[in-house]
Amino acid sequence: MSDFEPKITYLQASTDHLVFFQALSSKTRLEMVDLLRNKEHSIKELSELLQISSAIVTKHIQILEEAGIVESRNVRGKRGMKKMCSLCLNEAQIIFDNDYEGKKKAFTEIEVPICSYDQASVKAPCGMAKAEHLFGRIDSPKYFVAPNRYGLSLIWFTKGWLEYPIPLFDVDISTLEAIEISMEICAETSGYNNHFQSDLTFSLNGIEAGTWTSPGDYGDRKGKFTPAWWTLGTEYGDHKILRFCQDGVFMDNEKLSDKSLFEFLAASRDPEMIRLRIECREDAVHPGGLNLFGRHFGDYDQNMIVRLFSKLDESDSEDIQGE
Repeated sequence: MSDFEPKITYLQASTDHLVFFQALSSKTRLEMVDLLRNKEHSIKELSELLQISSAIVTKHIQILEEAGIVESRNVRGKRGMKKMCSLCLNEAQIIFDNDYEGKKKAFTEIEVPICSYDQASVKAPCGMAKAEHLFGRIDSPKYFVAPNRYGLSLIWFTKGWLEYPIPLFDVDISTLEAIEISMEICAETSGYNNHFQSDLTFSLNGIEAGTWTSPGDYGDRKGKFTPAWWTLGTEYGDHKILRFCQDGVFMDNEKLSDKSLFEFLAASRDPEMIRLRIECREDAVHPGGLNLFGRHFGDYDQNMIVRLFSKLDESDSEDIQGE
């Protein structure tokens, strides 16, 4: 059995990925990708194959490296060091609109502020921040139960959990087909480390839904909405969608569990409420903590967003098709 794992990236068709698309807008760079598809080449080899100067090849390679398409390494040759180039991606999938299933269904949307948990057990290192300043003292868990903790824009801790009550309002549980919870989240370490992994475990109504491994704690650049006064390391997170449906639990396209939505809903003690727990366990394989972003911090100006998808009856379906 092969241990090979293809390297695949998913890109939204947006200006956020303009560097990637621009890197492929050159005939010469596409020819380079074609040559590197079969084997790695040195700068000199690419220059000879494409019949252009090594200086021009080097500039094109730099553009492909910045886009994350090509990687280079220096190796010893007969006449000193030479730069070897190879592809670092197997596939890139462009997403124009992947919400085609959701558009066919009715849903209720609920905004859940990151400060609205009603149960918590957190250990230091930890802390909280508003858009204007830190809230309470860093590494003091008692502030996590402060009655005036409203308007938080960032929460971080290394061990423990938060549990959020999510009201269903007038949604009929018997009609629910899926629940989606979107959030901006990442790992947590001292300062930041873009490659520091952390296992984050999610539960719904007391039933474990699965564990997702955050790939890093990001601070290599300023978050798009992170305020200028913030200098403590973490700047932004990954935008993730946790989905509960009848086929199982998914984090984006990654399946976390085979448990169906029905199992989670049947465990609810309150027909008008579901409870979401986010946990960093001490015995995790990657015990790296978390950063949870709200409005005015990170790359996405949002709190947690919950969408409750319900079955459409025939009359609703006809109305949508007729629009």
